Amino acid sequence: MSNQVELISLQEKRFVGIPVTSPFQDHQPERIDETRQIFLGRRHEIKAIVNPQEYVCPHFTSEVLFTYFFCMEVSEISDVPSGMIGFTLPAHLYAQTRSDLDPYEVIHSFLRDISMESNSRALAFEVYGFDNPQWPSQVDVYVPVKE
Repeated sequence: MSNQVELISLQEKRFVGIPVTSPFQDHQPERIDETRQIFLGRRHEIKAIVNPQEYVCPHFTSEVLFTYFFCMEVSEISDVPSGMIGFTLPAHLYAQTRSDLDPYEVIHSFLRDISMESNSRALAFEVYGFDNPQWPSQVDVYVPVKE
């Protein structure tokens, strides 16, 4: 598996899905798993799906909490199912990799090497295939970069 990182400009993306927020201290991974199961059971309710073979997990953190979303990318945000959220990520430059190692460490090391840094105000995201959602070796990770 390659640890190669690419810089990629992506256009605006729209998502509909289910969020889960958890504290770093006393983290409860079962909450994340429970939300994933709910999402998998309800994904058919989401309209205008761009790629039915994959789901996307945007996320953000603070010093105390992190919020993780289980989403489908959609061509338009309409008829958001009850208990779900729809939102748009603006166009950004991303560092992207797929790695057997920690992809976030691989990306941050790459960015340091080229004197760039991640944009902590923007959302990073992970793209999983429904057929093989194996972390980390089968997941594409995108980290927004300060331009």
